Amino acid sequence: MTRRTFCIIALVLIALPEAGWCSSQSTVESLLTGFENYAAESSSRLTLLIIIASATFISEDLACIAAGLLSARAIISPVEAVVASAMGIYIGDILLYMTGYLIGLQALKYRPLKWVVTEQRVQQCRILFEKRGLVLIFMSRFMPGTRTATFLAAGLVRVNLVKLLVVFGLAVLVWTPILVLSAMLIGKKVVGYIDVYSGWALWVFLGLMTLIFGITRLIVPLFTWRGRKLMLSRWRRLSNWEFWPYYVTNVVTFFYVIYAGTFKFRNPTLFTITNPAIKPDSGFIGESKSGILKGLDQSYVGRWQLVAGATELQRRVELLKTFMAARTIDFPVVLKPDVGQRGQGVEICGNLDDAREWLEETERDYLMMEYIPGEEFGVFYYRLPDQPRGQIFSINRKTLLQVEGDGNSTLEELILKDDRALCLAPMFFKHLELQLLDIVPVGETRQLGQVGTHCLGALFLNGADLITAELLKGIEQIIKNYDGFYFGRFDLKTPSEEDLKAGRNLKVIELNGLTSEATHIYDPQNSIFYAWKTLIDQWSIAFRIAEANLKNGAQPMAAGEFISHWRRGGRNN
Repeated sequence: MTRRTFCIIALVLIALPEAGWCSSQSTVESLLTGFENYAAESSSRLTLLIIIASATFISEDLACIAAGLLSARAIISPVEAVVASAMGIYIGDILLYMTGYLIGLQALKYRPLKWVVTEQRVQQCRILFEKRGLVLIFMSRFMPGTRTATFLAAGLVRVNLVKLLVVFGLAVLVWTPILVLSAMLIGKKVVGYIDVYSGWALWVFLGLMTLIFGITRLIVPLFTWRGRKLMLSRWRRLSNWEFWPYYVTNVVTFFYVIYAGTFKFRNPTLFTITNPAIKPDSGFIGESKSGILKGLDQSYVGRWQLVAGATELQRRVELLKTFMAARTIDFPVVLKPDVGQRGQGVEICGNLDDAREWLEETERDYLMMEYIPGEEFGVFYYRLPDQPRGQIFSINRKTLLQVEGDGNSTLEELILKDDRALCLAPMFFKHLELQLLDIVPVGETRQLGQVGTHCLGALFLNGADLITAELLKGIEQIIKNYDGFYFGRFDLKTPSEEDLKAGRNLKVIELNGLTSEATHIYDPQNSIFYAWKTLIDQWSIAFRIAEANLKNGAQPMAAGEFISHWRRGGRNN
């Protein structure tokens, strides 16, 4: 469940608590006594049952207790008491769901709710609630104070109604007899017991959930080889910085950029003119891949074509076929968003069915690119504007992980046995779900990832030994006509390392601007402190380039304009 979903439900829980009906036990007992006396004199049993069912709309627990007490005095039968209470509760639950379903969706159209909850987010929450929320809905029946909020939230995110009716029914069938029959056997003392239960039920539940979570996640896995391996996988991701989230590893860089811009160079947005060729922010966020590729010598770029996201599916398929036929390209073919980062959304499609599936899901502008075989490298280049030649700051080798079959182990077991693949086992399990139980034949290799991106499983190794004058000359040949580009990382494909060092047969598959990283830092031999130092050195160079461009007349973005641009995620630029 996402943090925003959790916050929405938490707000509803706070804003819509059920009344503490047991706050005055003497008042409740007086009401029950009065109702018993009325029922004893009533001549219509059907009227009593309707009253009990209707009373559940006000207080489910109190209505059930009243029904139990009437059953104890033989005014109605135990079956009638349970059925009347259960019917009222069941109908009330459905009405709460429908209230959230109807009124909740209408509320999304009005301020202030529409500012924080989009309809797309509601649809995402609906999927999450269907996967995990049914258990919550069932358990809320046993936690006074959470029922109304939970059922309204279920309606708001549009949980599947059929599934919900089943869960509602099961919960009512379990809870109602317990409460009605308890009242029948214990009498009015049950009011006091329910009062205590209401006060502690949520905390007891949370404690039990914590205990169960600890047992299932930390203790039970230790009894199986797979469980132990997955726990080791989790530990390695926590203990090795290269697997930490991007926003954690770059926290030092973030503060350095603020410091350098504000105090050292006295211009907080100076970095936005590091690459004047990449509008509007030098490639800080939301840059167009196609816009950058246009600035390069196309003889060094893999063949590509930009397609508008508004294009209909059938037209997209036709454009792909035409693109491949006109350039005599066969599958595989690369499809990627025109705006994106860290390999998100990139797909290497091996056939038309795979391509059609990707094309059907994408909504934004995208690129069709030929797939270029060979070895992949990340080459970080920069040049000071007043210097005739640039420098290669960093090179990293990119290795796509693969495992080799032994004729006995499944693909899942091979992943868990491989020291490197183990670190990202959950991600590989998700992407290769349909293949995990395959027995891989002896000597056969299975590639675990498609894209040379670290966060998608590629191994990055320092390639400083590959830096040569010939490679630098080849890089500068690629950008010779790209006026205003000074700083960024090339993702290159070459037939071999020898070709790379010789600066020949270079093919650019992507060029990233200001926020690209010197990705050799992700070599497992490097520490987080080395990475921070390298990133600071990298940003120091970016500021020096920007300062020179400022002297040459380039103007950085205004602070307010940049903040708005950043909040939009670079869209519409």
